[in-house]
Amino acid sequence: MTTLGEPRPDEGSVQTGPGMDLEPPVPVSGAGVAYVAIEHLAVSGTPEVAATDGWADAGGKVLRFHLSRMLARVAGTVAGEDPEEVHAMRVAARRVRAAWRVFGPAFERSIVRDQLSRLRILGRDLGAVRDLDVQLSILGAARSRGSKRDRAGLTPLVEAWSAERAINHSKLVDRLTSRWFTTFVMDHEHLVAMPGEAVKPVAAHAPSSVRTRAPSVIWESYQAVRSFEDVVGDADVSTLHDLRIATKWLRYTLEFVREPMEPRATELIRRVVVLQDHLGDIHDLHATAARARASLERADLPSGERAAICGLLINADARVERLQRRSGPAWRGVVDTDFRRGMGRALASL
Repeated sequence: MTTLGEPRPDEGSVQTGPGMDLEPPVPVSGAGVAYVAIEHLAVSGTPEVAATDGWADAGGKVLRFHLSRMLARVAGTVAGEDPEEVHAMRVAARRVRAAWRVFGPAFERSIVRDQLSRLRILGRDLGAVRDLDVQLSILGAARSRGSKRDRAGLTPLVEAWSAERAINHSKLVDRLTSRWFTTFVMDHEHLVAMPGEAVKPVAAHAPSSVRTRAPSVIWESYQAVRSFEDVVGDADVSTLHDLRIATKWLRYTLEFVREPMEPRATELIRRVVVLQDHLGDIHDLHATAARARASLERADLPSGERAAICGLLINADARVERLQRRSGPAWRGVVDTDFRRGMGRALASL
């Protein structure tokens, strides 16, 4: 077996497994290797995780499912015609990364560490583009609501951010058409398509199935969210960002084992999503304001442009404060007795 991360003997073609070789060989580069991998990773509409699955087997299903969705967006992301392609690829990549974190203890530590390291690099490049897409959307909405003078004053900012976005997208395309990405896809495909690959031996009587392992993993994720209970009422933006991250991991963990916990899982996830989206709006507005605020450091900034940016900042800061004050309902949705009871019952159904 070829060591992960090392070049394979068949650099010019992709081997699909016994009896499934492609004719003619498909070049291993860019969107091509992603397309071939998707063919091998084809799955149903859900990961099809069952309560009786081994923890590693469930992890393989989840990884396979979200990896296929991530790779399905490579061609569109490279083309750059629809920003939603970048968004969807970033979301899928985050879920692949989250799956390695959730199910990682069932796999060899060095393998998990290597895949997480690669996914962080890919996530950084995707985020550099997606973050600007979000911020340009917020800036564009503010510009459209403003006066004619404000629109003119914000136009240079739109142009500067758009140019930065184009540079970041070019770097992302370089990443997705590189040898690094080719190796990443081939190694990942090999790991998730081969049952038992890199799986650690299970000790006798250790919790090793979804039924026995999921409850502790989910409650631990929930504990990370609940730990903010004493500070969330007066939390600053930085603290709410940390809560957002914890909420996101809780959501992913619930989603990964959703099927055997239905019908209660859907309502639990819905409530978590409400909180995550609320905190995400705060983060996006704050990040947009921070980027705009940095532009005010230019000493030669025209007065009209400076005034328009200041107006943008005043509005963004006010919206952030308003959202902070209105966090209560979304927060209570994931910490009240009804949520905890629902999660207990969902886990009891495993």
